[in-house]
Amino acid sequence: MEKTGNDKRNNKLKKIFSIYPVTIPVIVISAMLCVVMLFYNVYMAITGLVLIMLFLIIAVVKKNSNFNSLENTVSLLDKKLSADNQNGELKNFPLPVLLFDSADSIVWYNSRFNDEFLLDYNFDNVDVKQFTSGQGVDVVRERKYIECECNGKKFTAFSGSTQYKNETVYSLYFIEDTELKNYKASYIASRPVLMLINLDSVEDVCVDFKESQQSEVLGDVEAIVENWFSKYDCILRKMPNGRFLVFTEAQMLQKMKDDKFSVLSLVRSYEYLDRILGITLSVGIGLGENLSQCETIARKSLDMAMGRGGDQVVVKTPDSDFEFFGGVSKGIEKRNKVRSRMIASAIKETIKTSDNVLIMGHRFSDLDSIGSAVGVAMICEALHKDAKIVVSTKTTLAMPLAKHLSANNMGDLLIEPKDVDDYLSSKTLLIITDTHRKSFLEYPELFDLVEKVIVIDHHRKTVDHINKAVIFYHEPNASSASEMVTELIQYINIDVDVPSVCAEALMSGITLDTKNFVMKTGVRTFEAAAYLRSLGADTVAVKQLFSNSMKTQKAKSEVVKNSVMYKNSSIAIVDFESDDVRIVASQAADELLNIDGVHGSFVLYKTDNIINISSRSYGEVNVQLIMEELGGGGHHTMAAAQLEDETFDSALVLLKQAIDKIVS
Repeated sequence: MEKTGNDKRNNKLKKIFSIYPVTIPVIVISAMLCVVMLFYNVYMAITGLVLIMLFLIIAVVKKNSNFNSLENTVSLLDKKLSADNQNGELKNFPLPVLLFDSADSIVWYNSRFNDEFLLDYNFDNVDVKQFTSGQGVDVVRERKYIECECNGKKFTAFSGSTQYKNETVYSLYFIEDTELKNYKASYIASRPVLMLINLDSVEDVCVDFKESQQSEVLGDVEAIVENWFSKYDCILRKMPNGRFLVFTEAQMLQKMKDDKFSVLSLVRSYEYLDRILGITLSVGIGLGENLSQCETIARKSLDMAMGRGGDQVVVKTPDSDFEFFGGVSKGIEKRNKVRSRMIASAIKETIKTSDNVLIMGHRFSDLDSIGSAVGVAMICEALHKDAKIVVSTKTTLAMPLAKHLSANNMGDLLIEPKDVDDYLSSKTLLIITDTHRKSFLEYPELFDLVEKVIVIDHHRKTVDHINKAVIFYHEPNASSASEMVTELIQYINIDVDVPSVCAEALMSGITLDTKNFVMKTGVRTFEAAAYLRSLGADTVAVKQLFSNSMKTQKAKSEVVKNSVMYKNSSIAIVDFESDDVRIVASQAADELLNIDGVHGSFVLYKTDNIINISSRSYGEVNVQLIMEELGGGGHHTMAAAQLEDETFDSALVLLKQAIDKIVS
């Protein structure tokens, strides 16, 4: 009891000091000086004490005057509060009420606030933020209510304001809802979560193993998955064909997120016969109001995970975008060509039922975009359908290829976006190559003018992918769109006449995206190249399509010279004007990878009010994930992003933050 009494006295003293933060110290110091003065001049000491008493009286009267003046403010706020408040006094209002000014300083509170907040609270200062979980006037201005916590209790505080002496005074009315919020948190934490897990490329990895060895590998990997999930409160069931089904709750999912789904790395690093096999997991996770909704979302998430190359977890709720974890491996080439044959047959039938075909790639088209489009045009010609490639010759990065086509009497294949209306009908088919994002198309308006769309792309799937295509041929493990189209030509079961110039166009696309057959090259890549060579593709002619002018070569060298290192990555800025700035940036990014110790390269350049970033790597750094942090995308080893209304300095800060987040 004695201790409680002392605490109350201490709290009262603290409140007095908080009310008179300047007056009390001044009075105490002055009184001490007067006591000392008694030993030297009694009259001056008495005069000083009288002045101190007068000063104290004036301070108290002024404080009371201010407090009484605040009653007018309280009355104004009281009128806004409720018509049911018969007493007309905020000080007797049944809820805690607090008034504060634009400097976040408390100016008044009622007795209920005192009982609810101050009796057991260490009231150190007059800052309102100590009672509102750090939320001040800036937050209160923008919201009708705020959520806060104090003394271990949770509150919803409704705000109001009024004018007093040309100043705005703000009010908060606190309603305790601790139990309700605890129930809400418990409800959210127990929401159902469904996970679909797929073992990636097990058949391709174990193709040379005996059946008993394949069973042993599967058993080991399944044990890794089961042991990891056993750490969490969930139900795991094995499904046919190397799949798992997991049921759990949202609170367990959060713990898995905190662990960053380490099961991915455990499976990826699995060794058999003293070598890492490279088996990976694709996991789709769905959260919803019921199990049916969870399953639908989980299937979409799994499709997204596999469309991005596997080895990752994709999480989605009905009201949020996809959330990604993992995705650090390069993926394994699919050796089964059955799907390519099926897609080729479906594309053939779709082209047959169309009046004509328009083919379009991404804006600032490159050799792979134009090369794959030329291959598709040859398929259409074999099916006796008129086909045109929509490309802007003013912005294309593949102008040497366009000139090469024109020099071989094939320039009429290319049309400008402004001329597409002359080729549109109700049965026009649009075939999109080398991209699957509407926002990246050469002429996005064309997409909305046609009924049927086919997409052929090799980039890892993004959230805003085209979802209305009748055929979505997506192979993230392919080296290029040109490789995919070359396979279609072989498997479409018709005699496609591919002139040597068209074979060179396809070869140039493969050469570009594989960096001269160094990156993302598998067995099927070389098979496609060999087939194109048999059609007459001249490797010297292909090489000439990559030639630069002396001016471009010097500009590229300047960019490389001025680059700087950051976390095993090289960053360069093109801070000068150039007609070929995109070519300079992309080639400089490739060139920087030839420097020892550089695992990733990033080149920034400006066009209009946009800062563009071209990024490359040899696989040690996943530049796709880094660019996605900045709103871009691409491949594991080649990606890009665009930042609007940014300067080089601000874009550089954002880039480094993205690198810090992805690169450990």
